[in-house]
Amino acid sequence: MLNYNGMILRKPNLHLTASAIAILLWQACLLAACSGNGAGQPHYRPTFASAQHNKRELIFGTPSLAYFETTDLIMKYLSEHLDSIRIRTVACRSIEDYEDKLRKGYFDFTVINGAQLLSAEQNGYTVVGRIADDYRSFIFVNKDSAIENLRDCKGRSIALGANRILAGSVMPLMFLYAHGVDVNRDLKRVYCPSFESILLNVCLGKCAMGAVWETAYRNFQNKRPDLASRLRLKWMTPSLVSSGLLVRRNLDKALAQKLASLLFGLQADEQGRQALQRVGIGRIVAADSSSYIPLKEFLRKYDSLVH
Repeated sequence: MLNYNGMILRKPNLHLTASAIAILLWQACLLAACSGNGAGQPHYRPTFASAQHNKRELIFGTPSLAYFETTDLIMKYLSEHLDSIRIRTVACRSIEDYEDKLRKGYFDFTVINGAQLLSAEQNGYTVVGRIADDYRSFIFVNKDSAIENLRDCKGRSIALGANRILAGSVMPLMFLYAHGVDVNRDLKRVYCPSFESILLNVCLGKCAMGAVWETAYRNFQNKRPDLASRLRLKWMTPSLVSSGLLVRRNLDKALAQKLASLLFGLQADEQGRQALQRVGIGRIVAADSSSYIPLKEFLRKYDSLVH
């Protein structure tokens, strides 16, 4: 026996007990049974499902995990209605990661707005549709904030999306500038990687104000009413043409047309309407690059005024 801090420890018994021997014999019997060598017993041969191997994969890109969660029903709908096609959603860790993949043509199709849409047209993508709903930005404050009017914004911090993100940065800054706020000198800009982080920064009081796409704000209210109750909506920007549906230019034309047709017809049946409702939009309609001429002019004006 050994003594350790007042405790008596017995040496382990190296002789197998009767119960231990029985367990070993039982395990040996199991191994023999699994070997399949008994008379008349066929050898076990595993089988594998092969249905998925015959399907082509299309990649849909989103700028953050939140879009993965809201677009899952649409992607499921497309996969069910496209023969021999499976949709895989790639949710990027940041807008920078998303833009990098967009430049490299990694996605087969995606939905985006702002400068990212315009640059994508130069990197092998074409606009085939757009979200029909108005596209505008909501500017909000923490409910305990002392911000009551635009004059109170001076010297305050504002949580924004990455630089030149339309609803998360460009539209709210342009709105504040147009209403007398010197956004170039009198605001502390805090750039965040996603709409969710913008909302949380204001909820937790780390920033006095924040701005996100209207739909992102409403989705947050539905998903996290406990946190959303800490926010107060203060201003809404004028609307612009909404996010565009982009398809990689070298995608098979017949497949691209079928994909677009399904998206344009989502509101025609209950499953499609539920998928649109999950995202927070009414419908997707046909469009082309000419639909975004007003956006190009808006960004040109913004670049000349805000830095």
